[in-house]
Amino acid sequence: MIDFNYTLLIQFFNFLIVLIILNFLLFRPVLKALEKRTETIKGLSEKIERTRENLRKIEKEYDELLKEKKAPILRERESILQSAERRFSEILETARKEAQLEIRKAKEEIERDARRLLEELRPHTERLAKEICKKILQGV
Repeated sequence: MIDFNYTLLIQFFNFLIVLIILNFLLFRPVLKALEKRTETIKGLSEKIERTRENLRKIEKEYDELLKEKKAPILRERESILQSAERRFSEILETARKEAQLEIRKAKEEIERDARRLLEELRPHTERLAKEICKKILQGV
């Protein structure tokens, strides 16, 4: 059985004194350090969130500025492309006309040469026809 004598009271007071000393020397400093750490983490979390918000704003501003800067460049590019297409069409049309003119001239020259050759060969036609008939008749 448990004896209730004065040593039990002394052990109880010793336990209370150790508990009080530990409270001042160990528990309170550790709790303060944990509380300070929690506050620091909370402050850093808030700072991170503010930084993220600022980053989002900066990204949005950057995108808008980029769109503003790109718009005239894209319009100019489109204008240059349209101008180039018009110029290409003009050059192509000019080349077609020149090609048609050259073809027409070539056809006319061929017709003239053909007529000239026919005129040159006309006097010889009769003689050549007689020679061909002679050779055909001789071969039979």
